[in-house]
Amino acid sequence: MKLNFIIDKTLPQKIYLQLYEAFKNIIENGDILPNEKLPSIRQIAIKYDISHLTVLKAYELLEKNNLIFKINGKGCYVKENNYLSSKNQKPIINNFAIINKSINFASATPSTELYPVKEFQNIINEIFDNYGDKVFNYFDTQGLLELREILVEKLKALNITTNASNIQIVSGSQQALDILKKIMSKKKNTTIVIGSPSYYGAINTFSEVTKMISVPVLEDGFDLIELEKILQNNKIDFIYTMINFECPTGISWSLEKKLKILELANKYKFTIIEDDCMSDFYYFNNPSIPLKALDSNNNVIYINSFSKVIMPGLRIGYMVLPNKLTQEVIAAKFSSDISSSGLMQMAIYLFLKRGYLNLHIEKLRDIFKKRYEFSLSLLKNIKGLELPFLPKGGFYFWIKLPSEINSNVLYNLLKEKKVSILPSSVFFLAEEQSNNFIRLSFTSVTLEEIKDGLQILKDTISDLLEKKDFPSIL
Repeated sequence: MKLNFIIDKTLPQKIYLQLYEAFKNIIENGDILPNEKLPSIRQIAIKYDISHLTVLKAYELLEKNNLIFKINGKGCYVKENNYLSSKNQKPIINNFAIINKSINFASATPSTELYPVKEFQNIINEIFDNYGDKVFNYFDTQGLLELREILVEKLKALNITTNASNIQIVSGSQQALDILKKIMSKKKNTTIVIGSPSYYGAINTFSEVTKMISVPVLEDGFDLIELEKILQNNKIDFIYTMINFECPTGISWSLEKKLKILELANKYKFTIIEDDCMSDFYYFNNPSIPLKALDSNNNVIYINSFSKVIMPGLRIGYMVLPNKLTQEVIAAKFSSDISSSGLMQMAIYLFLKRGYLNLHIEKLRDIFKKRYEFSLSLLKNIKGLELPFLPKGGFYFWIKLPSEINSNVLYNLLKEKKVSILPSSVFFLAEEQSNNFIRLSFTSVTLEEIKDGLQILKDTISDLLEKKDFPSIL
């Protein structure tokens, strides 16, 4: 058989899932016949310069989903009677971060017309006038001291008490996760609990070096009864979550559950990773404090970023660390990129110092609230859709599809119509893949685009429901 598919290591999707979907598409399109042998694990590993374990995981997933069968000592073969989808469907392409579409419901970054370009242009010109080529030197690995000090003051407004020595500047929140991955990789048998569903960036990052266990997400946070069962039967090292306006569901934890998980952290000796870039985006005078503000025992690593709040290209975020992790994080940061951009650190420092950030957030909150309300009003009129959770802030809706519709199928159909969404498959661990939800973000689209895009969504769902023989599996 010809292997003419591409494995893109820059995509957010795990490589073994790309490999799985490529073979799945080949099998379902009839490009390889029943009982035909697949290439060996070694052949695939050499051709695509990937590990044998990665190929093995893809083949195991194909077997689990009844697409192939194994014969010990001989190899893997295609199963009969597995043509569950139409040949004219295209395989899902999971390049979700930057999508050049007419209507982009996939991205959770602000639309470009909302970037505070003028303010940054003036600030950066001022920096060059005052510091010249010095801004291109390496900066302190832990970050510009003035920026860390002003963040200490900013965090006081969230009831988070810390000091500059416990703050690490990073190149966006994703680097914060990568730094923690480096630390986890040095320890044996690290186990982390995440929500089901959860942010795909965390799933992809931590699954490389840890055992991952998921716990159901309810409307007020994790199912803590199930979590405690997990804690009683496993040595858990970390729990990853977004406390306020969680990705992808948009839920926020109740105060009761915040206090309870901190109690559990103290009892079972695990560290909580709180990823928080949404707390400022509440739409009904309902601000909610971060978990870190209640952390009296220093069991929470707090992560925040300016990318979604100001501009994604800034690539500056920060971590608030327990004392026990500070030196390890600084060392991991140094080995990653020595230091984050000095120019951007200075620019953000001045942006904060001059009060621009609060004004900018107030402007965004007003605009996003209008987009939120308009989107919600239209979604309610689309037959068959359900909103299991109604967020009171954040950037997106978690939408349940009619049982007959697969989110990967819907993704592909909308993609051809120049509309982007995120299918639910990227928000779950591979062994618990769900294809009955979509995440729809409203921050990168104008009101006119929301109107047009949701009309296309409505029409597409209507068409799918009328086609009784349309496949429910991609």
